[in-house]
Order: sequence, then C-alpha cells, then structure tokens
Amino acid sequence: MEFDVSGAVASPELAAIRTETIRCVDCALSQLYSEDGVEIDLVLRGNGVHRIFGQPIPCKEGDVFVLRAQTAHRYEAEEPDSEPEVWRILFDPSRFFEGEPVQPEHARYCYGVFRDGAAVSCATLNKKKRAEVEHLFNAIAVESEGTNAEWQDALRAHLTVLLITLSRYVNSAIRNLQTVSSRENRLVLSVIRRVGEEFSSPALTLEALSEALFVSKSHLSRLFKRCTGQSFSEYLRSVRMNHACRLLQETSLTVDEISARCGLRDLPSFYSCFHDCFRMTPTKYRNQYSKILNNNPKEKRIMIILSEISENLQKGKAKVVKEMVQTAIDEGAEPAKILNEGLLDGMNVIGEKFKNNEVYVPEVLVAARAMNMGLAILKPHLLSSGVKATGKVCIGTVQGDLHDIGKNIVKMMLEGKGLEVVDLGVDVPAETFVQTAKEQGCQVICCSALLTTTMDVMAEVVKAAEAAGIRDQVKIMVGGAPVNEDFCKSIGADCYTVDAASAADAAVELCKSLM
Repeated sequence: MEFDVSGAVASPELAAIRTETIRCVDCALSQLYSEDGVEIDLVLRGNGVHRIFGQPIPCKEGDVFVLRAQTAHRYEAEEPDSEPEVWRILFDPSRFFEGEPVQPEHARYCYGVFRDGAAVSCATLNKKKRAEVEHLFNAIAVESEGTNAEWQDALRAHLTVLLITLSRYVNSAIRNLQTVSSRENRLVLSVIRRVGEEFSSPALTLEALSEALFVSKSHLSRLFKRCTGQSFSEYLRSVRMNHACRLLQETSLTVDEISARCGLRDLPSFYSCFHDCFRMTPTKYRNQYSKILNNNPKEKRIMIILSEISENLQKGKAKVVKEMVQTAIDEGAEPAKILNEGLLDGMNVIGEKFKNNEVYVPEVLVAARAMNMGLAILKPHLLSSGVKATGKVCIGTVQGDLHDIGKNIVKMMLEGKGLEVVDLGVDVPAETFVQTAKEQGCQVICCSALLTTTMDVMAEVVKAAEAAGIRDQVKIMVGGAPVNEDFCKSIGADCYTVDAASAADAAVELCKSLM
C-alpha cells in the first residue's frame, strides 16, 4: 500500500507514540499492514472500506477505529475519488500506563476500549463528539513534539482522556468480527517478509514455507487468502514481475539472467508470467523503455503520463484519468496517441481481464466511467485533429425485452475499442435497428436478448436488413444468455460471442472487413 504521510513524529522515543495522516493511494490486495503498537484511527474525510483481517468494514467520515497491536488492516476507496483520509495515532501502552490498562488480557486494557477481548473497536461520531476527539488528537500531536520531562506526563494525560472518551462511544458494530488469532496474523506477516527476502529463489513455494513455519500447506493457503484477499501464488508472481520490470529498466542483464534473479524455474515460465502481467514480452518492454530514455525529455514525460492514464483507468480512478488526460494535452501529446496508448490501452487490459474472469462487472463499470471522463476532455481535440473512430456500431435490446445490463457492458467494451456506438436502448423493433444503421452509416448492428421469447426478433432484424437492401453493407451480431452459435447461424446473422470482451474484438474485425 502506498500512503501520503505527514504529521508530527515523536522525537527520540519513536516507539512511544507518533501521529500521522495517511491517505490511501493504491491498495494492492496483498498489502495489509500491521503495527506493533495500539492504533487509533480517525477518518477525516472520504468514504470507503476498512479491510480488517481481509474482511471489509464500511467506513466514512467521522468514524473512529481502535486496533490492537498486530491487527492487519488497510483502508480502501469504495468509489472512485473517495479515498479515505485517516489521522492515526500509534502508541505503545507499556510506555504510558501501569497496572490493568497495560495488560492485554485484562478487561480494562487501554481503559476498556477493547471490550470482551475484541481485536477492534469502532465508533461513529456526530459533529460534537468528533470535535471533542479531534481536539484530543491535536493535543497529542502537539505534545509528541516535546522533549522535556513534562512531555510524557502531558501525553499520558491526553491519551488517557482520549481512550476513556472513546470507550464511551464505541459500539458493537464490529465487536464480534471473526478475526484470525495473533499467532495466525504473525504467520501471514512472516510469509510476506519471507517473500520479500527470498523471492529470487525458485525453491520459495507455499509448501516450503508451510514446512518452515510448521503449519499445513492448506491452512496457510486459506489464511493467506483470508488476510490479504489474494492467493499466495498471485502475490509471489506480482513481487517477482515488479522486480523484473526494475531490472529491465535499470540494468543491461539478459532476459535469462533476469529470469534467474526473479526466481523463475525456466525462461518459458518467465515469458508467460511477464506477458500475463504486462501484455507484452520482456524484450518489447525493455525496448519501449529504452526508446523513452533515448528520446527528448518531453517525449519521456508524455510516455510516462500515458502509462499513468492507462494504469489509473484500470483502477477506475476517474478524477485522476481526467486530470492526466488534460496534462497530456498540455504537454503537447497527439490526441490520437492519448486515445490509443492511454485510454484504449487501459480498457484493452480490462477487457482481457474480464474475458479471463480476472475482473468482474464492478471493475468494468468503474473503468468505463474513468474512460468516459477522459474522453470528455479529449473529444474536442480528437475532432479538431481529424481523428475518426475505428468504426460505428448501433446496439440495443430487442423488442419485448427490457433487460440492459449485458447490453450496457458490451457497449462499454465497444467504446473501449475505439468504436463509435449508437445506443438504441431496450425494447427496440427490428426496423429501428435497420433504419439507424442505414441513416447513420453503422457497419455493425448488435442485438441483445435475455428472454427466449424475444430471440425471434433477431431473425426479424436480419430479414429487415435484407428487405432494406443493406444486408451486404452491414454485419449483424447477436448475443445474450439464451443465444448460442447454432442459433446465430440458423437466422443468418454474422457473429455470436460468449462474452462482452470477445464481442468488442469481433466488432472491430467486422468493421475493418467493411471498410
């Protein structure tokens, strides 16, 4: 996880207490973080999810979370542009308290905030309570900068009041959270550390780690997935491939040597993993990067910006994509280059992942929203530079059918391929499909149906195109849950695909065949 971090840091006695503000920037699934001290988090702004031991807990502005030491957790944005910003206090209870409040097993540990032995407590604060808590946070931040003898006394007083105040407000919303034990949490953290230290060894496997840690492989696999939201193999692959990118960029090592340094057993495995992650070969990646370095600084900046557009689009960060598109324009990048190497590149990756069941409908929706916001900025520049769409398609759900989710996903994928799409909506008569294609010069008609009772309308579209004399000028695609290849052929349509990403690929080829 990456954070923007600012705030006061305790002087010589860092382990005693520190305060900082963290803003979730990018949440890799594997990167739950854990601290040795007790943590108090106040959500200053934004809405999202607080993932604790891999379990999502909704969080919003004004929420407070108190977490025991070694509680693996992270904050995530639930919607684009809504990253939670969190003010955090981290402290070691043994440095401030005596007796019951410092004993983790006691009911009055940290003045009773962790009731019933909970690992996490939370409170939702109203305006008045939040002002009270923020005042105490401020006082602790100020006093943590001190170095004199009174520093500890002042901090102890403010921290005690804060904990007692929070103990009044905590609710039972997550007191019964099914958490992993501290021992299990330490196991997962140990695995993550071992991966960071030993990823270059081909012998690093989940089986080897389970033996070294004296736990079963199946238990460790389930536990790692539960705590990180990602399988061990996926995590290890991402670490190795990110290291491979750095070596390709920063060294002149051969691909064979890089493969060995990244812990891959053989070169074909390295090529396969690298292509799955980055959609290109290691050699092509290095050549592209070298080309950037050899060009002038302006071209280098543009290439980096386009890469950031693609990456942020894949993450659904619409506001960032919009800003980066404008930055690319201001830097003098060609509109077609921004479209193809920024926006469409990102949507192509999403399309491939969707096709391979690596991402699902929510990810497609937020990526499409990000692309549309980027296109809104780019479109006037595309028009003025004479850039045209790669083809034109009309799409709709056939007459008698009001379902549009599948149709909308296909539309997004079509737009992600650079096609101009005329959306006719739902309950569309056969004649409307044909008339639209004829009047607006569409190369492809896409018909969607979810109900078996409406499938026959697709056959009517084919007949209507023949009657209008445009059957040789337009291709007809059909899709939907009840449709299959045999039905497509039986009605004389041109194409059927099993998913939205494949439909977009096929539509591009059909448009090319008619140009």
